[in-house]
Amino acid sequence: MQYRIHFNQRKIKKLMNPFKMTQQNVLFYVDIDPELLAEKDSWYYVDGKVSFFKHREDVRVAGECISQAYAAALGEDVAKYSVVRLHETIGLLSENFQQKSKYRYFDFCQLHQLFSSFPRRYNCFTLKSLLQTLEYYIPENYQPLQQSLINRYVFDWFTHQLDGNPRNSNFRQDRITGKLEIDHVFDKEQSFGVSPNGFFDEERLEIWIPSIPYDSTEFRDNPFKFEGLDANLFALISDYPDMTVKAFEHIFSLPCSEILETFMGGETAFSLPKETLNYLVGIANRKEYEKEKILQLV
Repeated sequence: MQYRIHFNQRKIKKLMNPFKMTQQNVLFYVDIDPELLAEKDSWYYVDGKVSFFKHREDVRVAGECISQAYAAALGEDVAKYSVVRLHETIGLLSENFQQKSKYRYFDFCQLHQLFSSFPRRYNCFTLKSLLQTLEYYIPENYQPLQQSLINRYVFDWFTHQLDGNPRNSNFRQDRITGKLEIDHVFDKEQSFGVSPNGFFDEERLEIWIPSIPYDSTEFRDNPFKFEGLDANLFALISDYPDMTVKAFEHIFSLPCSEILETFMGGETAFSLPKETLNYLVGIANRKEYEKEKILQLV
């Protein structure tokens, strides 16, 4: 079965006199690969702020906003999204969260600039190789990064993120101290079983297969089902039991029902029909069941 959302047209903010930025101007404010910028060339000055707009008129809006609300409730730094109308087109607007004067920014594909042994090929990244690389190069700052990365990985599983590709995981390095941190949560629109035709789809909630596997890249194509569960979580908790259990506890502290109720038709620009709300609540319940099976089987 497929589920949709409803837009509250009168509550969608219309952008007044947005000014489209040139790529050169964007690069002054945003640390982004020029090739990636060429694909995502929709940056604007809005109310004096550098902001990114993406055209979205389906459940991806809910996937993004609810994921961000979940992450914010966990105390994570998050990109802030709002539903807007730009030249009669509905979409999501997010302010630039980078501070280029204070930090340098890297996604997975750029980490080889910091760590020479880290792979450069797009399809070779694994969470395990990243953790091992960080432990080798920066042992003094490794442990907080280790827990943050495991938390984010379990968060992607909990929200059933289907597009956690290497470009969507960023790090920031303090320009003075050199300290490396995981950066904001962003670009989580393909969560909760979002389908290509713009619905939440129960059939997309089969076994979770992350874009970045934990261990062998074979996990991506052949996840080796364990009683209907993905091998990545088993491998992760086998190697890092205490930190993975801590991540589970962190994630399942979320007040999911309270967060979802804020989207029920009150002040937001979209609302969730009752059947969609029940579907999303059901995902949280399903993940609770999966977590218990994982803990029993390891």
